[in-house]
Amino acid sequence: MRRKLNTEYLFSLVLSVTAALLIGAMIMFANGKSPILGYSALINGALGSKYNLATTLAKTVPLILTGLATAVSFRSGIYNIGGEGQLYLGAFAGAYVGFTFVQLPGFWGIILAVAASALVGGFYAYIPAILKVRYKIDEVITTIMMNSIAILFTDYLVNYPFAAARGKMGGTDMIGEAYKLTRLVKLSKLNTSIFMTVLIAISIYYFLQKTSIGYELKMVGQNAAFANYGGISSKKRMILAMVLSGALCGIAGSFEVLGSHYRFLQNISPGYAFDGMLVSLIVKNNPVGVVFMAIFFGILKTGSIAMEHTTSIPSELVLVIQSIIILFIAGENGFKAILRKLLAKDQYEISSLASKLEKEAGEK
Repeated sequence: MRRKLNTEYLFSLVLSVTAALLIGAMIMFANGKSPILGYSALINGALGSKYNLATTLAKTVPLILTGLATAVSFRSGIYNIGGEGQLYLGAFAGAYVGFTFVQLPGFWGIILAVAASALVGGFYAYIPAILKVRYKIDEVITTIMMNSIAILFTDYLVNYPFAAARGKMGGTDMIGEAYKLTRLVKLSKLNTSIFMTVLIAISIYYFLQKTSIGYELKMVGQNAAFANYGGISSKKRMILAMVLSGALCGIAGSFEVLGSHYRFLQNISPGYAFDGMLVSLIVKNNPVGVVFMAIFFGILKTGSIAMEHTTSIPSELVLVIQSIIILFIAGENGFKAILRKLLAKDQYEISSLASKLEKEAGEK
C-alpha cells in the first residue's frame, strides 16, 4: 500500500513539473518568445559547461541542507519556519571562529567552525521547541518572529562591534586562509562543502529511515498521542528534531562563509531556508527527494540567468514555474478525486455499453 502511495505521488509530481514547464512555454509563446530556445538556453546555462554545472551544484548545497532541516522537523510534527535566522546565526558563528582562531590548523579549524555553526543554529532552534512542548506556544509564530531577530542582530554585529577593519560596512573581516574550503572548478564557487553535504544527506537518510530514533520521530509526527501511549516521549523527540533542524541550517550558513564568501556578509542568504522548505514540502519531506528536487531548483535558478541573458526571457519566469509546481502539488488530492470520478464514470459507461451489447447479442 505504501509503495502504491509513493508511486502515485511520484506520478503526480512528474505531472506537476511537466504541467508547470508547459505553462511556462505557453507564457513564452504568448510574449513572442520561442519556448524551445528559452528552455535550451536554461538547460545550457545550468549544465552546458563545467563552470555552469559547478555553479548549479554550488547553489544546491544550501538548498539540500535547509531542505533536510525542514524534512527532519516537519516529519516529527514540529514546524521549523526559522531556518533563515538559524542560518544567519550559524554563518556568523562560523565566521567568528574563522577570523578569531587563525592559528588553528586548517582541518581542526574547519571542524570547529562547522561545529560552532551547528551548535548556535541548534540552540536557536531549541528556544521555540521548548516554548512549544512546555508552554504550548505555536512554533510557527515564534520561529517566524525569531528570523527577524536573528537577521537584525547579525546586521548590528557586522556593522558595529565586528565590522571589517578595512572596506565598507556590512561584513566581517576575512576568515583565515586555513579555513577556506578548496574550490573545485576555476572561477566557480563550487567547493569541497559539496562532499560534506552528500555525507550529511546520507547520514540524515540513514538516521530517519534506518534507526529506532528516526522511527520514533516519524511516529511522533504521525500521531503524538499514539507515540506517547507506546512509550515514546513525544516532547523529547520534538525537541531533538527541532535542534537537529536548526543545526543543519547553521551548517548551511557556515558553508556559505567557508566556501563562498570567506566572511560573514549582511545579506549572506537570498532566502535559502525558505527555498529549502519548498524543496522539502514538494517531495513530502522525503530526504532522497530533497536532494533531487534541490538539484532541479538549482538548475532553474542558475539556468534562468543565462536564459534571460541569451533570449531576453525574464528570469522571474522560473518563479512562476516553481509556484505552479507548488500549486499543483498542493491540489494533489483534489486532482486525484477528479481523476477518480472521471475514471469511475468512464468505467460505468464501458460496463453499461458491454451489458447492452451482451443483451442485444442474446436477443439475436
